[in-house]
Amino acid sequence: MSDNAAGTATPMRELVAEEIRVLLARQRISASKLARTLGMTQSYLARRMSGDTAFDVDDLARIANVLGVTVVDLLPSAKVRPNNR
Repeated sequence: MSDNAAGTATPMRELVAEEIRVLLARQRISASKLARTLGMTQSYLARRMSGDTAFDVDDLARIANVLGVTVVDLLPSAKVRPNNR
């Protein structure tokens, strides 16, 4: 996990949400369109996109499929993962 400005580790759920937000922006897809495509409520997706609640692996697989990427692409880069060797 990466450290934020306060020097504390950022939770993985927030890092994953950020990766998804970046991919959505690059593809010019709104979170509400993603929610509709996945058959999720906007509030369900919003809690996860804000980092308040973690995505489950099934959600990540479905999101990756919609975005045309792998689940690994939704995870933060290796440089911010703990115990990077």
